[in-house]
Parts: sequence; C-alpha cells; structure tokens
Amino acid sequence: MKAIVLKKPKTLELTEIPVYTPRDENQVVVKVLACGICGSDLRYYAGENPWALHTLGRHIDNPANLVMGHEFSGEVVQVQHKKYESLLGRRVGVQAYRSCGECPFCRSGRENLCRSMIHIGHAQGWGTMDYYPGAYAEYCLGWADMLYPLSENLSCAEAAMADILCVAVHVVGRAHLRPGANVLCIGGGPAGLSIAQTAKIRGAQSVILSDPSPLARRVIGHYADFFIIDPSQQDLQQEALKILGKEKCAAVFDSVGSSASLTAALPLLEESGVYVNLAVHRTPLTIDAALLGSERTLTTSSNAFYRDLQEAYDLLNSGAIDVKPWITHRFPLEGYEEAFRLLLQNPKQAYKVVFEPWSHQHN
Repeated sequence: MKAIVLKKPKTLELTEIPVYTPRDENQVVVKVLACGICGSDLRYYAGENPWALHTLGRHIDNPANLVMGHEFSGEVVQVQHKKYESLLGRRVGVQAYRSCGECPFCRSGRENLCRSMIHIGHAQGWGTMDYYPGAYAEYCLGWADMLYPLSENLSCAEAAMADILCVAVHVVGRAHLRPGANVLCIGGGPAGLSIAQTAKIRGAQSVILSDPSPLARRVIGHYADFFIIDPSQQDLQQEALKILGKEKCAAVFDSVGSSASLTAALPLLEESGVYVNLAVHRTPLTIDAALLGSERTLTTSSNAFYRDLQEAYDLLNSGAIDVKPWITHRFPLEGYEEAFRLLLQNPKQAYKVVFEPWSHQHN
C-alpha cells in the first residue's frame, strides 16, 4: 500500500509498504478515507515528540520509518474474529490510542496518562517495527471495540476532526467551567477553535479567540458566537477588557505556550480561574508569581479520556458542532509536499488539511 513515511526529521517520502498485520483478535484493518494533519504532526516532522513531552515530561527520540496520522476515519475491510463481522463495510471513526488498562493511572480512571499507551500515528507502545502504524496511508489498523459509527450526514473528513475535538473536550474539562463564564483562547487554529466551540456548548458566555493569522480569523469568522483579536495589531489585554468590561476570564486556554503568551494573558485570569497550557515545550517560562494569587491555577492538559472521544463523536454526529469551515484543503497522499508546505509557512496558508488517500484530486 502507499504510505507517507517520516524517514527522519524533516524528511517525508511517499513509498510502498506492507499493509499492517493485525496482532490480536481485537485489531481490524481500516481503509483510510480521510486523515487530518494535526498540529502535533508538524512537531513530529520537526523531530519533537509532543506525546512524550505532555505525558512523560521529557523528550524521547522518534524512530525512523514512522507513518504519522492519527485523526482518521474510514471503512472496516478486515476483522480477526467473527464476533466483529458486522463491522465489515461500515464507515467508522477510529480511536487512535489504547491504554494498558492495568497501571495505576488506568485503574484510577486516568488512562490519558498511561505510560504504556499504544498510539497510532507515532511509535509509542509498538516496540520495534519496520514501519510504525499511522493513517497517512491507504490502510491502517484500529481496534474493533474502539470504533465509532458515523451518521449518514457526517462525512469522513468531518469525522476525522473528532480526535482534535476530543482533546478540546478534555481541555475544557480541565477548567471546570461554570455557566456564564468568560473564556480566552490564545491561538485560533483548529485546537483553539474546537476549544472555543466546546466551551460555548458548556455554557460559556463571552468567548474570545486571539490569533495573528488572517486565515485563522477568516475561518473563525464563520461562527457568529466568538470575539476575535489580532494580537499583531491590537493589544490583547486592552482589547479583551473592552469586550469583558469589568469582568475577567474564568479560563484561559493557551495553545502557544510561550513566555510571551503567558505574560499577555495571565493578568486576564479572574480569581480562582484556570490557565490551561496546551503546548508544552522544553523552554523556560518566566511569570510574575503574584498573578497566581487568589487561588488561580496554572496547569496543562494531556491527551484525552475515552469518554471525551465518545462525547466528540456525539457532538459531530448530532451536528452540535460544525467543523466544515475548518477543512480548507484536501489532498491525495501524492500531495503531501504541498500539504506540509502550506502548513509550515509563516503565516500558515492552510487551516486544516485532510488527506484522502483514495482521491486523485486536490485543492
């Protein structure tokens, strides 16, 4: 089958590799119909390991011959046990991670922090392999008990957004939002926008997104519920306070994670508010500790609970969250160089890119 292989940092190659072989009766083979390029994929491409940084707090080198891609959906074409035969031919969303179920984290309901996680799209948990499973390919593995049927009205490309949406569900959960709360999202890419949409569903009142990208602001503009700030032209604090009046934010969700973003946004956090950093980097952060007084919390978010992904598919299948405006570009696997070029430019020239391996058209 055709697959886009990360040979080493910043070196991708479209090549023929063997179709992945299921290892146990729960694994299935899925014909990949859509796979999104995640922001974390850009970090893997650069040689980082965001899973390790977020979950273990340290860097782990990525092996060669990594097939990225964990935001995907498709059609089940092979099962290993007759009890799963009813899945054959069905369009499904795929859960791209599976915890061990036995460690203290899993037993205490914190499976998102499992150190023995198996993850599609990077090498975590697979041991040594010739090619590590990912969905930048014509076929990929999945787990039969971790598939999500898609409604007729939901396209495979839209369903592929469930992975980033489930992260948003988890992130918003970290803040324990109360109804009527104000929210600020630093970064208006797919992560920030999905957080904003989830926060609104959870009852947030004023939701502000800050992003310097004209493209991001155009996409956000499809949704009437949000305030938009351009931090390259406007002072974040001043503009936010114009919107909020005398109030501040119960939650700040930061998908940039720099000293500059912390310095700009932390003063906008209200008493007992929660600042969630989504982008953990190996870099020093300098903050005024006094800004954490009055029971303010500075925390991070790692991965997602299983139930978060179920909620994400429920939101998509029901139409409660619309992700159509996110998808600005679609490519066959052959278009990988242009796809990554658009996302790696500064500013980015694409908002959300989806690979459609069985398509021969691109935009």
